[in-house]
Amino acid sequence: IHRTDDRTQSNIGFGWRHFSGNDWMAGVNTFIDHDLSRSHTRIGVGAEYWRDYLKLSANGYIRASGWKKSPDIEDYQERPANGWDIRAEGYLPAWPQLGASLMYEQYYGDEVGLFGKDKRQKDPHAISAEVTYTPVPLLTLSGGHKQGKSGENDTRFGLEVNYRSGEPLAKQLDTDSIRERRMLAGSRYDLVERNNNIVLEYRKSEVIRIALPERIEGKGGQTLSLGLVVSKATHGLKNVQWEAPSLLAEGGKITGQGSQWQVTLPAYRPG
Repeated sequence: IHRTDDRTQSNIGFGWRHFSGNDWMAGVNTFIDHDLSRSHTRIGVGAEYWRDYLKLSANGYIRASGWKKSPDIEDYQERPANGWDIRAEGYLPAWPQLGASLMYEQYYGDEVGLFGKDKRQKDPHAISAEVTYTPVPLLTLSGGHKQGKSGENDTRFGLEVNYRSGEPLAKQLDTDSIRERRMLAGSRYDLVERNNNIVLEYRKSEVIRIALPERIEGKGGQTLSLGLVVSKATHGLKNVQWEAPSLLAEGGKITGQGSQWQVTLPAYRPG
């Protein structure tokens, strides 16, 4: 369970990993991601391939819940965005304290908040690079940059505490233990590399619904109802503005208020 973007989210999953001795590992996994704050749900599937000092991963994210009213943006709805990513993470054998990672991610939708709710984009993608330094197994410092389409970008610095329950604290503070964690044998229980944060897609809510008859027929000079029907008005109906330059030019007029409007047809002109 974690809290990201002011949302409390849970990630529950299971996976299968096959180890070929200490040479390589291949695995698959599936997750159910749930937004406890807003009731969004997403399914994740992934594959991974690891060796000593190297991790490769690929993930797909599929929404499992529909549109809901967004508390982020007035008169908008939100739902999980479909997407995928590929990741590579590596460490220097001669200096295992230093690591680097690359990631490419792609999401789909007309207004997706990959860089936040205020920077929504159509089908956004981004490439991220990060450098990490681990002075002791317990502590990791990181700095990364994400570059997206249309110049969107994000730079972050982090401090991560990696405490392993049941392992002596002295070992978690021993610099010689870092190399062991970079080897396949020492990382077999590491967490899956994936985006645990549910990226959201947004759309404008329907705030008003108005209907008019396709055709109005009558005699010249006759006043008829326009038949305006307002079946939905989230914020109420303050005013209606009509544009009918041809009607007005021929001597017709539109009168009324609220949802009650009439049209006076212009006089008939033969020929």
